Amino acid sequence: MDKKPQDIQAFFLGKIDYLSGLRFQEKINSLVYSNEINQTILFLEHNNVLTYGSNEKISDEEIKQLNNENKNLSHVRTTRGGQVTLHNPGQLICYPIINLKNYFEGVLDYVKFLEKSIIRSLDHYAIKSHTVNNRRGIWVNGEPNEKYVENKNPSGQKIAAIGLKVIRYITLHGFSLNVNNDLDMFKIFTPCGMPGLEVNSIKNISNKEINLYEVAQKICISMSEILQIPIELDTEITKLGVKID
Repeated sequence: MDKKPQDIQAFFLGKIDYLSGLRFQEKINSLVYSNEINQTILFLEHNNVLTYGSNEKISDEEIKQLNNENKNLSHVRTTRGGQVTLHNPGQLICYPIINLKNYFEGVLDYVKFLEKSIIRSLDHYAIKSHTVNNRRGIWVNGEPNEKYVENKNPSGQKIAAIGLKVIRYITLHGFSLNVNNDLDMFKIFTPCGMPGLEVNSIKNISNKEINLYEVAQKICISMSEILQIPIELDTEITKLGVKID
């Protein structure tokens, strides 16, 4: 495969176990760093799992106990920043593994790119969405560019969450977008450390089931338009030459 420094390939993987997906990301991160493969964006969904970011204070023993208590919901300490969040079937996960130096002035510029990509993609479904100052993620049915107020949740509902890690300028993790997933599961924990946070989904707003691959395509289009480079979505993961454990 001919590789150019700014080429980005995208793959839709379907449903992948969280830890398998994490190991897969880490493999690709190393290969992108060494320029052995093109920069890569992964789209997938996970089984029921609560992931605990680096800002979440929870011990390994507590995680072990939680996993023993409930076999239908996994609890995993992960390498991204942030606190605790939920992944479940019907939620679209996007993991861009790209070199920040090729496109962005820094991490904040990259976060703004992700937010803008999500907002543009939701526009395809006639869903108006927005950011909130000093809060990462995307909201609907609230006040655009709402000012941050300490100990107070933003108005509206959160529809997408962002959590990242960067190793030697190569990104890991990314964002989750609620599409068709069960929103009631968000009631069993405190999302992003924000008690009482309300959430929403594309299905809940549009009153119809939405194909995840279709949403992933819309995101690729949005990213391509913003970066002004072609990004085409593929399902043939064997083309990547990296196996999922």
